[in-house]
Amino acid sequence: MADKILGEVGEVVGKENNKIIVKLQRTEACAKCRACTAGMKKEDMLIKAENMCNASVGNKVDLVLDNADFMKATLIMYGIPFAAFMIGIFGGYYGALSMGMNNGEVIGIAAGVILVIISYLIIHTQEDKFKKGNFVPKAIKVVE
Repeated sequence: MADKILGEVGEVVGKENNKIIVKLQRTEACAKCRACTAGMKKEDMLIKAENMCNASVGNKVDLVLDNADFMKATLIMYGIPFAAFMIGIFGGYYGALSMGMNNGEVIGIAAGVILVIISYLIIHTQEDKFKKGNFVPKAIKVVE
């Protein structure tokens, strides 16, 4: 299964529609990511996953996410805001210079930050679409 990311095992703690709620122990890599503020704490995290193995509350399940989908999610969360930041910096800087302003660096950074905020707002508005797509982990088997 080279095209899958495997290895996360969690306990089913609830069900919601056709999805299960899985409690996972935060790994060291997750704690170092700090993409969320909770990543700084050593706690469990809850993830909604598709129930492909007919798991019940109390079962331990193996979670899977396709490599390609993981890379797409990473690109959406980090690549798009980074590109927006760079466009804002260069666009603001050279736009300010072309208008004869002396503070192009400040305008470039401000434009970059504004575009990052806008990009995250756009990504956030599309969150429901992402939750319905391939970006949802799948519980593929019950483990003992």
